[in-house]
Amino acid sequence: MSKVKINRIVGVIPLYQPKKQDFPNILKYINDLDYCFLLDDTGKDNSFLCKEIVDVNPDKIQYVCNTENIGLCASVNNGFKLAKEKNADWVLIMNPDGTFQNDAIKIYRRYIDTQDTSDTAIVSPVFNLDRRKREASTGTKIVWHPDMSGCLYNMKVLDELGYYDQNTYFYGLDEEYCIRVRKNGYKIIQCSEAVLNHHPAETYCVKFLGKTVLKCGKDNPQRYYYQFRSGYYIHKKYHDLHNFMFCVYKFTKVVLFFDHKEEYFKMIRLGIMDAKNRFYGNIKERNES
Repeated sequence: MSKVKINRIVGVIPLYQPKKQDFPNILKYINDLDYCFLLDDTGKDNSFLCKEIVDVNPDKIQYVCNTENIGLCASVNNGFKLAKEKNADWVLIMNPDGTFQNDAIKIYRRYIDTQDTSDTAIVSPVFNLDRRKREASTGTKIVWHPDMSGCLYNMKVLDELGYYDQNTYFYGLDEEYCIRVRKNGYKIIQCSEAVLNHHPAETYCVKFLGKTVLKCGKDNPQRYYYQFRSGYYIHKKYHDLHNFMFCVYKFTKVVLFFDHKEEYFKMIRLGIMDAKNRFYGNIKERNES
């Protein structure tokens, strides 16, 4: 009888201006991990605030503060490096406001410890949103582009293909990586039994005759700057249809539903222009000339 491999899962939780209201979410699953890094990209030391989490198990939980705001992509990439130093086989990325509906990490462990995952780059949950309800089911399936939060990343594949593309900076890092792993012949597997309560954006309700006829995500104009900057960059890099249509969908929402359209259009133009000029940093640092 073949021996079951015991995989080591290291968690990476990217923080920005940590909020105590998110701590109960983290505490629900953090002890199911073999180790966990709290990566604070605020640009100041919030260790006193995060001590509540670290003290749960100081031997397995570590707070790491970036001395300056380096962006989500660079911060998570640092988390991948730290996870490798802790001998991670798989890395779990979690947004601080995310919660699992069930024992998702145990479900993940059962899958990666018993299945052949040599050609699997990412193991994903089902994403339950307030505007798109989902429940646990059985089995697995191949998916194309899961969000970053709640996903397990295969450390061997990260080492082979590289980490997140630094040019995505804040948005689209997961999308670009998913395209890259698929182009290199790897699979992205969704465990239908694992469910993440996910909060990617404010829910906007489209009403007709006083009734809600559509629910969709709504981000602020500055986020649209990052989304379209990365969207244009990814399009030029891969000419991927899903990425292109997702940008069209976001643009259509502005045209049809959102107020302050001029501000959104301005940020979309700036994002695309900066991508053409190969500026991929913080919007506050862009050259206005």
